Amino acid sequence: MFSVIIPVYNGATFIDTAIESVFKQSFTDWEIVIVNDGSSDNTADVLKKYEADPRITVYTQDNAGVSIARNNGITASKGSHIVFLDADDVWHNNHLEVMYSLIKKYPDAGMYGTFTRTELVNGEIIEECNYFKNRDTEVYTKDFFKEYYLDKSAKMFTVITTCFSRNALDVAGLFSVGCAIGEDLELSLRVAAYFPVVLSPKATATYKKVNSTATKDRSFDPDWKFFDSVNELYEDNRISNDKKENLKKIMQWFTMRRSRHYIIDGRKKDAYCAYKNIGNDPRLRKDKLITAILLILPVCFVKWLFLNRWRGRA
Repeated sequence: MFSVIIPVYNGATFIDTAIESVFKQSFTDWEIVIVNDGSSDNTADVLKKYEADPRITVYTQDNAGVSIARNNGITASKGSHIVFLDADDVWHNNHLEVMYSLIKKYPDAGMYGTFTRTELVNGEIIEECNYFKNRDTEVYTKDFFKEYYLDKSAKMFTVITTCFSRNALDVAGLFSVGCAIGEDLELSLRVAAYFPVVLSPKATATYKKVNSTATKDRSFDPDWKFFDSVNELYEDNRISNDKKENLKKIMQWFTMRRSRHYIIDGRKKDAYCAYKNIGNDPRLRKDKLITAILLILPVCFVKWLFLNRWRGRA
């Protein structure tokens, strides 16, 4: 059985649509755990009509953020596999069916991901899967870090199209609390350290960027908690040395992004420190040079570049 975790905060106007997309699933062995994260609108009233459905459990908590809401939902759930749906997004009718087929085919994996159709803030729509373009079918990898290093667009999978086995979460832990952005990727990387990963190019959900508040003005949190928790993975003897080395490679790329976002935040001193820690990966030579140029430009100009180059498209 799948446990569907839906956190909601002030989602009275769209939570029905998200729940209906679960009802329409072709695969029907599921439960829904809704966590009302201290909504101040009439979300609680909207959710009352679902409380009589034995497949649905509704919890209410004081406002504590999406990570705590998801973690409480996971703890309260019963399924062998955990899937997530945000209150302002929708699954396609085949989402759970595709996930189930991947689980049957690759039962040892700890994480399964499908592609998310994205409606961007400027009205554009991304329909085509942009990771692993040269592959005809799903990718099964025992070392996701290696795949990520070679094709960083694999980060395009999102939490609403991610499924974790309960065993994987027991080993890797739950969502880190306090992440401004990237709590889903942070957990995915921790799971990938211990388990194989499966990614499918099939689009099984729609992410409505226009409704997003977490990534409205930035694409990366320079104080991302994974910069600290990754050190625990480096010390864990259960993780192979090859995986650790590939993880260190992708962390150089994240450090480069960290430097750039420190610049955007006006934290030039932190940006310089991060820049010095990028490393000398030849694949990052061009990005490192661009970052060096950004370091000497006025912060206001770098912000303008960011907003015009990224925000309108991603």
